[in-house]
Amino acid sequence: MSRLSQNIINLLKDDIVNILYENSLKPLFTNEIAVIIRRDNEFTKRLLIELKNLGIIEDIKINNRKRSYLLRKKWRISNNVLKNYE
Repeated sequence: MSRLSQNIINLLKDDIVNILYENSLKPLFTNEIAVIIRRDNEFTKRLLIELKNLGIIEDIKINNRKRSYLLRKKWRISNNVLKNYE
């Protein structure tokens, strides 16, 4: 696997934030985001965790039935960032 430059990684993070902003009403699974940006799940998950640590996005651990996700996570853009976009 070839190494990606930090510039490319930052562009991919921007793409992830744009995808989550466009779908702000519907949280997306890691797999769905990976398909959209055409990267593998583990690499996408690493980028999502980095964005979460920066406070840009949030992970959702509980579904609509109040049961926690065991193997998957849904992601959405944080409310503070959403307010700043508007």
